[in-house]
Amino acid sequence: MGNSFNVSRIGLLVIAITSFDSPAGLSVTSQKAKAPVVTTASGSKTTAITGGVVNYAEGNITFNNNVADIEKAFKKRDWEETKDNPAFRKFVRSRYGKDVEQLKTYTKATFWEDLIVYLDEVKVKEADYQKIRQGIVSEELKELIPKIDQARNDFNYPEVNRLLQEFEDHHQATLHDITKTYYLRAQNYELQINYPAAERYYKKAAVNEDDNPLYLNAYAILLWKAGKYAEAEPLYRRALAIWEKALGPDHPDVATSLNNLGLLLQAQGKYAEAEPLYRRALAIREKALGPVHPDVANSLNNLANSLYNQGKYAEAEPLYRQAVEIYKKAYGPDHPDVATSLNNLAVLLQTQGKYAEAEPLYRRALAIKEKALGSDHPDVAASLNNLAGLLQAQGKYAEAEPLYRRALAIKEKALGPDHPSVANSLNNLAVLLKTQGKYVEAEPLYRRALAIDEKSYGKGHPDVATSLNNLALLLVNQGKYAEAEPLYRRSLAIKEKTLGPDHPDVAASLNNLAGLLYNQGKYAEAEPLYRRSLAIREKALGPNHPDVATDLNNLAALLDTQGKYVEAEPLYRRSLAIREKALGPEHPYTIMTRNNLNTLLKKMQ
Repeated sequence: MGNSFNVSRIGLLVIAITSFDSPAGLSVTSQKAKAPVVTTASGSKTTAITGGVVNYAEGNITFNNNVADIEKAFKKRDWEETKDNPAFRKFVRSRYGKDVEQLKTYTKATFWEDLIVYLDEVKVKEADYQKIRQGIVSEELKELIPKIDQARNDFNYPEVNRLLQEFEDHHQATLHDITKTYYLRAQNYELQINYPAAERYYKKAAVNEDDNPLYLNAYAILLWKAGKYAEAEPLYRRALAIWEKALGPDHPDVATSLNNLGLLLQAQGKYAEAEPLYRRALAIREKALGPVHPDVANSLNNLANSLYNQGKYAEAEPLYRQAVEIYKKAYGPDHPDVATSLNNLAVLLQTQGKYAEAEPLYRRALAIKEKALGSDHPDVAASLNNLAGLLQAQGKYAEAEPLYRRALAIKEKALGPDHPSVANSLNNLAVLLKTQGKYVEAEPLYRRALAIDEKSYGKGHPDVATSLNNLALLLVNQGKYAEAEPLYRRSLAIKEKTLGPDHPDVAASLNNLAGLLYNQGKYAEAEPLYRRSLAIREKALGPNHPDVATDLNNLAALLDTQGKYVEAEPLYRRSLAIREKALGPEHPYTIMTRNNLNTLLKKMQ
């Protein structure tokens, strides 16, 4: 064979990374009261919470009655009945700025789920408002409160802002009371989905009273929503320190603050820093709420996600399973939170090569979401994406492609063409097209995904590393080695910095860079990269994982090319045994390794 590399004779496998719909494959849930809902790069929802479990609007009978009427409408989900529910109609108008009959078709497709999230946010804001009412000093502001109450009970947030603006313009109140009006105005702008105005007024409140954790936390959440992570982090840390000093280290509100900071760190790819925060939040909640409370399940899920992102799969699996059982017991088997938890467990099982166990969980999660949310909801797109990824991993390309395309169409319509979740779907469809040799179709999808990720996260984020890796792989397939190498090296550097040197994703980058060097005949440079990749995966994934088979095959191919047949043979045999067991005898990768071994044996005769 000489020094030439012939793909038809020695199958060298490089890794195109498929993004699951969630941060690194997982959906993160948080505390019961779903305040600001942040859509992550992968499409899953993470929730930042302004306080602990609250008894909202205590004493506000009118508000409580209106909420009860709205929740009745949620249970029935009957468009016709909503016409005779005044509270519900006012609520819809506050969220969308129009009556229910005027809503567009797509808005209606996500209507019920969106409103449930919005109502949770309204409840949290109302509870915080009740806290703010206490301690008002000026008589003028006290006199204004009944009018504000009436407007809030009608969900008339523009009227609340008008009243507060009028007060600020015509009265000289104490700094303390003026700060309260800033906070209340920010609340109302946030509920009107006017985030720039909300951010401006939360900042005013936080600057005026920088020792008030309520103001600090609310401002941090708005910054997080805007993607300003570096600005949000010190506010979260200051709020946490204040809560700990005021309430003690084991208070549920401290757990909430720990959770929020953990979510922020996780969004930045700082998984190791998030882990101890999640562990401490879990311990506090288990002690305060008992071991089977839904908030404990949320903490279990978030901790498991952090462990997953660090490649600690054996530690993560029992936590995901425990979360699934708690959610089922608390909400019933058909609740969307159960679907999210099933999805997370399925992602973990898939990552470990347990495809047969993962598939029914993905299909069950998809069925729950389609029934609960409608067929065009973004969360349905997430489930479609993940099921497609599993089918692709099993070589079922014809089944996977229409699922990827449907997921992409849903996301572009729901989230806009430049959303990070759209980048994930573009990436995944491109990986599938490349696998089928459709390079011309795949390249513009990869380049668009990379541009979206760099704009959304900055150039040092793990998702950017994934996009760089996949574009480089496509260039290699087209023989454009000089263009591909700097992309591979940049991807590897990002992963080593953000994930640590022993993470399985680092192994994928090492494998791919080694493959490029192999293709250029740089065997001495490639071999240590292959060996390091193999060592990482054997330690992280176990000796019988399909990814270990990939490294064994590739290292054997390198040795084979150099005429080191005796060293290559046992590696091919071990790779083939793993693939036959994990993927089946007719999977393309199994056939590749079998052909490699047979060719080697002929050369050794």
